[in-house]
Amino acid sequence: MPFSPPDEQIELELNRIIASPTFARAARQRALLQYLVAARRTPGLMRVKESAIALDVFERDAAKYDSATDGIVRVSINRLREMLDRYYEHEGAQCTLRFEIALGSYLPVLRRATPGTLPPMPRIAVLPLANFTGEPNNDALCDGLTEDIIDALTRVPDIRVIARTSSFRFKGQSRDIREIAKALQVEALLEGSVQQVGERLRVTAQLILGSDGTHLWSHAFHFAPHEREGMQRAVVDIMLRALGKRSADAIADADALPAPGVSIEVQRLIDQARGLNLTQVPDNLAYAETLAQRATELAPAHADAWFVLSMVRYSRRALFVAARSGQTIASVREALDRALALDPQNAQAISLSAYLLITDEKRWDDALVRVQQAVALAPNHAGVNGRHAFIQLCFGHFENAVQAYAHVFSLDPLAPPARYHYALALACAGRFDEATACLDAGAEALGESIMQREIQCGVLELRGDITAASDYAEATLALHPPSTIIAMHAGYCRAAKGDVAGARDLAERITRSSSVPQHYAHMYIASGNGDADVFFEHALAIAEAREPQLLLVPAQPLFRRFHSDARWPQVLAKIGFPTDTQRRALTP
Repeated sequence: MPFSPPDEQIELELNRIIASPTFARAARQRALLQYLVAARRTPGLMRVKESAIALDVFERDAAKYDSATDGIVRVSINRLREMLDRYYEHEGAQCTLRFEIALGSYLPVLRRATPGTLPPMPRIAVLPLANFTGEPNNDALCDGLTEDIIDALTRVPDIRVIARTSSFRFKGQSRDIREIAKALQVEALLEGSVQQVGERLRVTAQLILGSDGTHLWSHAFHFAPHEREGMQRAVVDIMLRALGKRSADAIADADALPAPGVSIEVQRLIDQARGLNLTQVPDNLAYAETLAQRATELAPAHADAWFVLSMVRYSRRALFVAARSGQTIASVREALDRALALDPQNAQAISLSAYLLITDEKRWDDALVRVQQAVALAPNHAGVNGRHAFIQLCFGHFENAVQAYAHVFSLDPLAPPARYHYALALACAGRFDEATACLDAGAEALGESIMQREIQCGVLELRGDITAASDYAEATLALHPPSTIIAMHAGYCRAAKGDVAGARDLAERITRSSSVPQHYAHMYIASGNGDADVFFEHALAIAEAREPQLLLVPAQPLFRRFHSDARWPQVLAKIGFPTDTQRRALTP
């Protein structure tokens, strides 16, 4: 049940506060707190207006009061928040019930004191806010609000928040909160719903202990659709306090939170585009780009609109749905540069730009520095850390990549990419038994998938078990004939087993496809039988095509057989890989 202590308990705690030494000489704050607690009990009251407080508590003249020039209410509320913090740090430290004044609201939040069982760095999950507005079109709004909260919490260094791709697996499911906590391996969860109340939205949220379902707090936040950033700040503020953190201390740069003023229509477009991008389906990505483009046209000064546009365009290019041209890269960079110009502290945009520093500008070392800057800004954002892990992998820093992917996996335990890229990093580091165990556990927990089978092929190939890799790849290809990525693995195995004609057939099939990285696929197959001429033909061409997969070329363990060839330094020079780093990082 939601946290709702009896009136007697509320009154007892209020009297303790009023009588405390902290409030002994603060008659104004005592009166204000008593007024707000009484207002909270008023049936049907959604919010307390600033003007009502000014008149009722501070006896301002209704005919003369102007909140624009008289800040007595705002100053007194801030003072009350500070005094409550001080009270609970000292004489109220053992209290089991606490009053909080949420940001953007004057009605007090009541919550239980944080149980001592929570670890210093708790893991939490923000479950998708349920759409109770009666309008299916508001699904994107609810998902966007959820993602806003997740994104804000990723900036808190000592809280690990589960990524959207894992927490959203429970969207629309009626499951015991303890089961969800166990599946996500978290200590606490935030769940809630969104309702339409006249022209305003009502977000009801509860923070719940995963161990026993105890509600730490439950509160309703009321806001207009265009005030969602204020609602986000209020939810995050109360959540951090409930977890024993201070918002101002935990989020060092409060200005890094989204700026208000974005129209409802623009935010809906952004939310829809972001959701479609997660599917990584070509038609969905094309529509997502249309939506994101429209958002930038309606709000050209909104950084998030430009970032989502750049992210969708990069996804299309990485899947080779868009044309392979310098203009495609330019379109990604144009949107990304606009996002960073508007918001230089956007960690997701910074981390994505690191990829382009390599593929577009051949600045490998700068890319590594850039992605590490992004991690410092959002230490617990799964996407940001995933890009950092991938670049470490591309440098051949395999143990660093394993550590980084382990962190990503902990933040996104139910997302296939987080698990399977972790397994691939383990295999690259030579930790094959761990990689196999990770894959087996993934198949059991998530079911079999193309991605799981693709990584399984790669692990077997890296292990040198060509017979097992070939059997697995051919069986998968029979199940999924259109899969060109599986065809690439099957082609490698055929080449490795001496079936040159069979490998050539699969290479030709890949050539006819418009949805795979052409040059990298041919390099991969050629590495199976050591066909150096074919390998280097495509290795030298990959930089011209600027395939995103060129990031994988220097560190790919299967390509080591070509490192002694005189043409290998030409490849490294062509893609701009620093030779001193190559010598340092890629020693077998």
